[in-house]
Amino acid sequence: MNQPVFNMVYNLFQRKKHHKALQLEVGPSPIDGRGVFAKTNFKPGQLIEEAPVIAMDNREKDLLRNCSLHSYYFLVNNPTTSIVMGLGYSSLYNHAGDANAVYSINLSDLTISIKACKRISAGEEITINYNGLPHDPSPVHFTGNY
Repeated sequence: MNQPVFNMVYNLFQRKKHHKALQLEVGPSPIDGRGVFAKTNFKPGQLIEEAPVIAMDNREKDLLRNCSLHSYYFLVNNPTTSIVMGLGYSSLYNHAGDANAVYSINLSDLTISIKACKRISAGEEITINYNGLPHDPSPVHFTGNY
């Protein structure tokens, strides 16, 4: 690995200590495929996970349109970064119109945070609303035309 790439990757993971969500597990989901489930109870406002993200521009977004990663990135309203790919479990949370968690992306720290917005019980699937707000009833489309 060349030095600039090594430095970028090193800095991505060293900027701050990322919250490793040991109280989570991935398993089969009744919503779709697999999902993220709580192994402990979470209170509203409690941090569930904080993970690094990889920021990408429109060119990289276009490359993902026809591959399996297309359904796993987050759109970002930024002139130079159009999407981020969340690491950790962050790209595995399923969508729900009435989600029990909310996400926020911090581009300056290159992190995504998932926080409970409702009480979540151990064994319950943790969901986010892909539209950004936890109770947004707008439909979600994965057509590649956005």
